[in-house]
Amino acid sequence: MRPKALFALLLALVVVAAGVSLAPAQGQKVVKIGDLGSKVGVFEGYGKYQTMGIQLAVEEINATGGVLGHRVEIISEDDETRPAPAVRKAEKLILQDDVKLLVGAVSSGATMAVMDVTKKHKTIHWNSVSCAEFMRTTKFHKYYFSNQPDSRQQANGLAKYILDKMGKKVYIFYTDYAMGQSDGRQFKTALEKLGGEVVGVAGAPLDTKDFSPWFGEINKSGADVLFLAFAGTDSLRLMTQLHSFGTTKKYKLAGIDCFLLQQDLAAIAEPMEGFIQLNHFSPHNPDPNMQAFNTKFKKKFGVDANISAGSYDAVHFWKMAVEKAGSFDPDKVADAHEGLCRDGTHIGRQCIRKEDHQVVMDMHLYRIEKGRNLPIARIDGKDAIGAPMVGKDPVEGFTWEIKKK
Repeated sequence: MRPKALFALLLALVVVAAGVSLAPAQGQKVVKIGDLGSKVGVFEGYGKYQTMGIQLAVEEINATGGVLGHRVEIISEDDETRPAPAVRKAEKLILQDDVKLLVGAVSSGATMAVMDVTKKHKTIHWNSVSCAEFMRTTKFHKYYFSNQPDSRQQANGLAKYILDKMGKKVYIFYTDYAMGQSDGRQFKTALEKLGGEVVGVAGAPLDTKDFSPWFGEINKSGADVLFLAFAGTDSLRLMTQLHSFGTTKKYKLAGIDCFLLQQDLAAIAEPMEGFIQLNHFSPHNPDPNMQAFNTKFKKKFGVDANISAGSYDAVHFWKMAVEKAGSFDPDKVADAHEGLCRDGTHIGRQCIRKEDHQVVMDMHLYRIEKGRNLPIARIDGKDAIGAPMVGKDPVEGFTWEIKKK
């Protein structure tokens, strides 16, 4: 046999063999979901725990037959905590990997950028970490859903407690990007509406290494309470530096729900002692629902759960909607989400509000004692969520100007 003929025969045999070996895999029904979040950098802890929550949910779903007879597969991407990489990775997940659900991103700026992608490509999009108020106002679209309490929910839940129990004069210090700006705006609005006095505001850039240049103005403000809107390694550095300057002893401290993960608290227990924050999960909450979720999470991963609880529930909500729709068609699945409720979650009953696709759920206020988040009050979800504002600019009429009393 001539060399060319022999080569052609061998090539044909290889192709046939490859076809035979691939046939079983190709015959399997698989549906892919995308996990987009920070895997390194300032918010890497949140991204890693988001992935764990998704993994736990997918393991449970696959163990009970999958979704519409399809086994669920996860494809994870690092958004680098920046909008541009987040957009590229979202495009890749949707167009190349054909995911039917995208969970993420982690930072508010990245999530809002990704919302444009999921809107364009009609992809179901769940947010379980980011909290900027634009996501359910001017950026909202049909395919977007969130079970992360946004800045307005957090402000409504925490502002009254601060004024009743901590002090009337508040200084707001925030990380100067989408999340911190949003939290700062909403807390200032809520505090002033209730009669509190904001005596100062300041923003520090994301990933600031030295916060001491801001401490002088804080100390001159006459504040009773220092409200902090930071997250991740920024929070760790800030609290360490505030403590070294004696500032944690001078003020009562409060902050946003994702200020620090429970796993980080033990390392800076003394600086965080007495810190008040609103959150939707703590492994130290004796609530039976929280303990049940934490037990199965810890059994799988060897660590306590935290903000990951949201990504876990997001995947289960998506499964419910797909099965209700009887299809993976994004329009049908989006419609099927509206009004869905899940009982027995880590926070009890959760329901998706039709108007803005925000999950209504109860939350808790926590005081940090000896490195543990301990519950001190429960906030009814209906009291914190506020009226729908789809299409309305949440910044309209807002000013950072300090109203002197």
